[in-house]
Amino acid sequence: MLSCSSDDGDSGSNSIVGTWDLVALELDGSTPEEIAAEQMVSLLALQGCYLITLEFEESGTALFQSSLGYIDYSGLLTGGLGIECPEESETEIADYTYENGQLEITDSSGMTETVGVILSGDRLTFDLEGSEFEEVGSSGSLIFERR
Repeated sequence: MLSCSSDDGDSGSNSIVGTWDLVALELDGSTPEEIAAEQMVSLLALQGCYLITLEFEESGTALFQSSLGYIDYSGLLTGGLGIECPEESETEIADYTYENGQLEITDSSGMTETVGVILSGDRLTFDLEGSEFEEVGSSGSLIFERR
């Protein structure tokens, strides 16, 4: 016998719970540096190299892993065509709540940041403007896909 039920847990496709990998960077500007950054993120993601990975647990704990600070551009400076996937990363554990398109993150030092996000199935879009991700240097979006 088949039955339908509502998914009361947070692990469904309309939930932020899960592991998310950065697959694209979409910046609003069109400078050569911004275009290069967008292309770099996409090319690395196609190779299975994710510069940012987010893990949201049902318990309200999140793990943020970033390799952005470990990108080695020396291959480009010497005329190479590629950038190697960074082997090092920084990890931070934080608490989070997600409601009505707002992701509130409280880090280990007690600082709270609210980021506007759009969750659509297995795609999570972070708005860069007004967030700690603003350090990317432009307005736009970070696009994550669920593993």
